[in-house]
Amino acid sequence: MKKYLLKAAAVGVCASVALSLAACGKSESGAEIEIPILETSSPVYNTVTAEIGDISEKYYGEASYGVSHEMAANFTRAGQIKEINVEINKEVKKGDVLCVLRSEEIEEQIEESKVWLEQAESTYNKLLAKGNTPANELEYARIDYELQKLNRQRLERELSQYTVTAPCDGTIVWINDRNRELNVNTKVYPDWLCMVSDSSENVLSCKMIQKIDSIGYGTRVIITSTLGEYEGYVTGEREYGDGATAQYIYEIRCDDEGVEGANKFKVCFDVYDKTDVVKVPAKAIKTIGERKFVNLLVGGVKVEQDVETGIEDGDMVEITNGLVGGEEVIINGE
Repeated sequence: MKKYLLKAAAVGVCASVALSLAACGKSESGAEIEIPILETSSPVYNTVTAEIGDISEKYYGEASYGVSHEMAANFTRAGQIKEINVEINKEVKKGDVLCVLRSEEIEEQIEESKVWLEQAESTYNKLLAKGNTPANELEYARIDYELQKLNRQRLERELSQYTVTAPCDGTIVWINDRNRELNVNTKVYPDWLCMVSDSSENVLSCKMIQKIDSIGYGTRVIITSTLGEYEGYVTGEREYGDGATAQYIYEIRCDDEGVEGANKFKVCFDVYDKTDVVKVPAKAIKTIGERKFVNLLVGGVKVEQDVETGIEDGDMVEITNGLVGGEEVIINGE
């Protein structure tokens, strides 16, 4: 009897548990309990419209007078140094000999040409003095004489290339010895030997931290000072310093004499202007290796679009291929 009562109690407990579990799937009102699903929010993009308009490639800097114009003394041919006389801060006059290359071979050719020239001249003069020389024979002698003179002149011009002279009055400020010491017997190639600061000319100069390929001779420059606005153009460029500290100096000419009344100037290199181009903010352009692209928002979805770019003005970039204008361009996110 006792075993029967224990078994009945156990059955009752199991039934109670089963009823409790069944009740878990029902609400108090009898409806099923809904399990909440966590939803993520959609990404928010900042966009702009690819617009059609005008764009200018411009670069800005500061310029001043006080930097002398520098001219290069150049090797125009390869050779070995025979004599050299260059030192930093050395004062020179235009035409002073700075370096001479070995020229024994060309000097021998000049001596030989001198003999041939004298012979050709003598032959021509004798035939001319005879008076009865056939015209064709006299003409051949004259032509030979003229050819020998031309050959002598050519050799003398070539010999002049073995000598490097100062291009102007001034001071030697740079020597091109970055890769080797320039001494007697040093092998050199066509390149600049040294820079001479021209003491007779003072130019308006602008220093930039890097070379800008699109700025060159003749580039229009807008010059602004407290006295007014002037227009000039680039007349030269040169590197100042070495390595990571190097700067690029752009020399500017302005024909308006009033510009010299001030010392410091704001300058704008007005490189290029274009009208009716597709343009987007520079920060919208993404780059991976040589690939350039923008992210477009199309129907709420981000889509990558490859593009080709043209000029830029610092804030905006011209799109030469890939967009037609009116596209919604994403300017935030990756």
